[in-house]
Amino acid sequence: MSDAPRRFGVLGTGHWAETCHGAALAAHPDVELVGFAGRDADRAAAVAARVGGRGFASPEELIGAVDAVTLALPPHVQAPLAARAARAGRHVLLEKPLALDVAAADDVVAAVREGGVASIVYTTYLFQPDVTGWLERMRALAAEHGPWEGAIARWAGTIDAPGNPYGASAWRRERGGLWDTGPHALSVLGELLPPVERVSAGRGARDAVNVALEHAGGAGSALSLTLTAPAGAGGSFATVWGPGGRHDLPRFHGTPQEGFARAVDRLRAGAAGGGPDPLDVARGREAVAVLAAVEEHVARPVGERTTAVARG
Repeated sequence: MSDAPRRFGVLGTGHWAETCHGAALAAHPDVELVGFAGRDADRAAAVAARVGGRGFASPEELIGAVDAVTLALPPHVQAPLAARAARAGRHVLLEKPLALDVAAADDVVAAVREGGVASIVYTTYLFQPDVTGWLERMRALAAEHGPWEGAIARWAGTIDAPGNPYGASAWRRERGGLWDTGPHALSVLGELLPPVERVSAGRGARDAVNVALEHAGGAGSALSLTLTAPAGAGGSFATVWGPGGRHDLPRFHGTPQEGFARAVDRLRAGAAGGGPDPLDVARGREAVAVLAAVEEHVARPVGERTTAVARG
C-alpha cells in the first residue's frame, strides 16, 4: 500500500482519544502517531507524553502535519472538524455518531467527496471477528432460505456507574442512549436488514427510548436504547429471525483497540485505491438520519405520537 497514509494525528484529548485511538495508533506497526490536538494545548501535550507523538497548539496545526486524522470528539464538534480535514485532503477516521443532525452529516459526506479522501466511521462491533463472522453466516443463511424478516435489539449503558469514564460527558447526558448506544444497534441491524424507511418511538424510564423501525421490503425491527440502565441491568443483545431461523448476536472477545487497528488498516486500504469502504461516512450519515427521525418523533406532543388505551 505505497499510497496508504502513514502519518496519523488524533483530534481529541479525552479518555477514548488516549486509551483507544492513541493506544492503537502507537502500537500499529505500519503507521506513525504524530500527536494530539484539542481545545487545550497543555492537555494535548500531556496525553502525547503518555502515549506518543507531540501535542499541537490547534487542530489546524495538526491537520497540516499529517496524512490522516482520527477524531475522538463530541459529535457536534467532530463533524465540522472532520469536514475541514477532508477538504484539506486528509483521510478521516471518525467515531459514531457521525454528527447530531443530518445537515452536519451531509456536509462531512460532501467534504470527503470534494477532498477525494478515504473515510471510515468506527462502529466497534463491526470491527470484531466474532461479530463479523456471525454476520457472514447470517447473510449466507438469508441467501439460502430467504431474507430476514425482523430483529430486536437492546443496547443499555450504565453511565451513572461509579468510575464510568463518560459520566461527565455533556453531550451524552443531553442526547442520551438514542445517540450513544443507538448507532451500535443500527450498525448491526444495518448489516442484515434493508434500509430503514419509517420510524416510530416512545419514551421509557430516564433517557430510555423504545423504537419501532419499518425497513424497505416489509421487514421490521425494534430497539430499546438507554445510557442510564440501573446497576446490573446494562449490556446489549440482538436477535434476528426469518426463514433461516432465529439467531442471537454473539459477544465479542477482542478489544476496542484491536478493532480500531482494523479500522486503520481499512482506511489505509481505501486510501491506496481500494474505493469507498462500506462503513464510510455515507453509511454513518444513514444512521444519523434514522436517529434524527426518532428524535423528531419523540419530541411530538404525546397525543400526536401515541394512541390511548381505553380503560374499563
